[in-house]
Amino acid sequence: MQSKEIESSLVDPSRRIFLKSALALSATGTLYANNKKDSELLHLIRNGREYKIPFMREGKIEENGYNDLCRIFADVRAGVAVQMDPNLFVVLAQAQQWLSTNHINRPIILTSGYRTEHTNATTEGAAFNSMHLYGKAADIKIEGLPADYLARLLRLCGGSGIGIYSSFVHVDTWKERAWRG
Repeated sequence: MQSKEIESSLVDPSRRIFLKSALALSATGTLYANNKKDSELLHLIRNGREYKIPFMREGKIEENGYNDLCRIFADVRAGVAVQMDPNLFVVLAQAQQWLSTNHINRPIILTSGYRTEHTNATTEGAAFNSMHLYGKAADIKIEGLPADYLARLLRLCGGSGIGIYSSFVHVDTWKERAWRG
């Protein structure tokens, strides 16, 4: 058992190790909202294209970066972008920063952001009243990071709705709930 505790929490994402890491992080006050860097960015991959988008400066949302993120999170099937919930971007940035402080510097792979009603209706397993319809949800993954671990991290960083699927994690900013798909 002792050797398991020495292993990286990424390799063994047990609840105890995850909580220890989360408590250590919160004690140091390095969560995204408390970190006053000049500029914060999201590092994303969407449809094979890589983006590094600065969207906050000194704790305030930067309009150009926010608009760029809304276009990246657009419904790619319909070619429609909407104003996404900025809190979703903050949750993702907090998770990415937490990983970065633990020397895990990988982009978030975005598989779905905003969806039109038509796209949602033709998406297998999509909820009738999905938060994707309102610009409040994303389906994501991070290479090498177990879905259960990513889901717990997103909850710790302020994600409300968390769905764990075999190839991605759903995160939204509506109300607190969790499920497996």
